[in-house]
Amino acid sequence: MKKLYILLFCFIPLISCSQSNKKENTNKVTPIALKPEDAFTTLQFELDGKPCLAVINKQYKDFKNKSQFPLSLFLLVNTFEKDKMGNPTEKETAIFHELQTTIIQKLSAEFAFCHVGTTTMNGYRDIIFYINSKNQDKAVAVLNKLKAENQRFKSYTFEEDLEWEAVASFYEAV
Repeated sequence: MKKLYILLFCFIPLISCSQSNKKENTNKVTPIALKPEDAFTTLQFELDGKPCLAVINKQYKDFKNKSQFPLSLFLLVNTFEKDKMGNPTEKETAIFHELQTTIIQKLSAEFAFCHVGTTTMNGYRDIIFYINSKNQDKAVAVLNKLKAENQRFKSYTFEEDLEWEAVASFYEAV
């Protein structure tokens, strides 16, 4: 488990930055200019008597520009190899990080977003983003392609969440 934490602390900050490669009108303030630098913290909690882990970008705790990213995007990734508590093995953790890196790279090539973090629960992981609603179709196109290429990537959901209520409990704990 100690190695899992080390992996999380080493890899998450390196792969969490979102940058858009598209040029925009320089007279406008782009969403990426509204985002803080990433800084992740780890939270432990229990669900159904099983240990869970959340790696949350604490820079969004008092984020003033939530209105620019009003759509939550939760990606569910199955854990195939897990220990008796449902947590991923070291091999599975490495596979997850590779998939997460690919997802972040592909999405960031299309648009700016806020990467809130991840949760690891019994048998699955969620990767949590907030995006601008106008980018939902772009996200769907990217995610459908990635989902077809990786059987661990089970599903994704969008929900309008202007105040980021879906992740509020994490920010109360930070």
